[in-house]
Amino acid sequence: MSKKHLTLLLKIAVSAGLIYLVFHQVDWGKCGSQMAASFRERYGWLMAAAALVGVAFALTTWRWRRLLRAHDIAIPFFRTFRFVLVGFFFSQFMPGGLAAGDVIRSYYVASYNAEKKAEGVATVVLDRIIGLLGLVTLVVISLLLGGQYLVRCLMVIGITVVVGIGIVLFFSKRLVKKLPFAEWVYEHLPYREYFTRVYEAFRHYRKHKSQLLVCWVQSVIIQGVLVFVAYCVGRSVGVEATAFQYLLWIPLVGAIAALPITFGNIGTAEAGYRLFFLQGNHPEGYGSVVLAFALMMRLLWLLVGAVGGIVWWAEKGAISPRLLRGEEHISEEIFQRGGDASAHSLGEGE
Repeated sequence: MSKKHLTLLLKIAVSAGLIYLVFHQVDWGKCGSQMAASFRERYGWLMAAAALVGVAFALTTWRWRRLLRAHDIAIPFFRTFRFVLVGFFFSQFMPGGLAAGDVIRSYYVASYNAEKKAEGVATVVLDRIIGLLGLVTLVVISLLLGGQYLVRCLMVIGITVVVGIGIVLFFSKRLVKKLPFAEWVYEHLPYREYFTRVYEAFRHYRKHKSQLLVCWVQSVIIQGVLVFVAYCVGRSVGVEATAFQYLLWIPLVGAIAALPITFGNIGTAEAGYRLFFLQGNHPEGYGSVVLAFALMMRLLWLLVGAVGGIVWWAEKGAISPRLLRGEEHISEEIFQRGGDASAHSLGEGE
C-alpha cells in the first residue's frame, strides 16, 4: 500500500472515530425537529447566513485580486470570483481538502496568464497564508478574552513567536540560506527552477508591504464575517449562546477544523462545536441542538461547494482529468502545460 493511500485511510479512520464520538447518544428526533424548524420557522436567519457567505467570498476575491495586481496579473473580478468558488468546491469534495482547492486555483491562474505562472501560483499560496493569519489573529483575541489569563497569554506568546519567525524568513533570503539543511533541501527539490521562481515571486511582496497589511486586515474582517455566519445558523436552530461567545469559540473551531488529520475535515469541526458549545449547564437534550447546528453548518458549506461544482461543470472540463485522478504531477500540469489550457476558462465575458 502506498504512503498516499495509507494517509488517506488514516484520515478516514480519524473521521470515523470523531463522528462516532459526536453522534453517539444523540436524540435524532429532536435534532431533526430543530433543523426542520430552522427551515420552516426561522429561515430568515438562514437567508442572512447565506448573504454573509456571499460577502465573505466577495472579500476573499478582493483580497486575492490585490495580491494578483502586485504582479500585474489582471483578472476581472467575477472571473476571479468563479475561480474562488471552483476552488472551494474541490476543497469540500476532494480528499486533499484546502490543498486541493488551492491546486485548482493555481491551475486556473497559471492557465489565465501563461507568462506569469510562478507568480500566479505564489499569489494562491500567499492568499492561503494570509487567510490563516486572519484566523490566527481571531484565535489570539479569543484566547486573550476567554479567561485563564496566564496560560492563554503563554499560548499567545508562542503563536506570536512562530508567526514572527515565519514572517522574518519570508522576507529574508539570507536567513533562509543559513538554515540547517536548507541547501540540501533546495538541491533535492523536484522542479527546482519552478519553486525558485515561486519563492522569488513571494519575495517580490517586500515592495508591497502596505498591500500585505491591507490583505491581513481583510482576512480578519472575513473571519469576523464567518463568525456571524455561524451566529445566524445557530440562531436558526436555537443554540443558546451570545454573539460574544461565538466570537470566542468559532475561531477556535476553525483552527481545529483546519488541522489536516481527517478526510475533508469531517468530524473535526463537529467535535469542535460540541467541545465549546456544550460548556456549562444546559437542559437535557441540548446536545442534539448543538449537533443540529453542526450539521447545518456542514450542510451550508456543502451547498456553497456545490455551487462551485455547478460553475466548474458548466465550463465543460476546464481542468485536466488526469490531474483530478492524481495521474499527473501538479507542478508539471501548472508549469509545463498551464499555458495550453484556455486562457479564458471559467467565462469569456464579464
